[in-house]
Amino acid sequence: MSNGANPTTVFPEAIVDNYNVELIVETEFGCLDTSYQIIEILPEVLLFAPNTFTPDGDEHNGNWRVYIEGIDPTAFELTMYNRWGQMIWQSFDPTAPWDGTYNGVQVPTGGYTWKLVTNDALNGEGYIWTGHANVLK
Repeated sequence: MSNGANPTTVFPEAIVDNYNVELIVETEFGCLDTSYQIIEILPEVLLFAPNTFTPDGDEHNGNWRVYIEGIDPTAFELTMYNRWGQMIWQSFDPTAPWDGTYNGVQVPTGGYTWKLVTNDALNGEGYIWTGHANVLK
């Protein structure tokens, strides 16, 4: 509650939800007016990219993917490169995993470089991240 000219409110931290906000205004003559607005709190951009996986046929860590929140899923491009800079895998789906193959053949054990290009869901700001993923067998 505020009696100030420019009231503010604080929403619970890190809780993505839709919040109903009510603003009641009173003039110096006692006239009241009320406005309602639903405020959508979006997640901040969070990225987790594992640095190692083991596509060796057992049931553990057989795929690699990034885990990301707060982005526009229609503006997502993830590319994997071998040590010579050759593109060996590409995805436009934030949930798609790489199985450690190139043209249907398992890639050799070693380090691979990834590049992620995407946009913030809230303001459209562009992001570019790069990193490494190790393939172990």
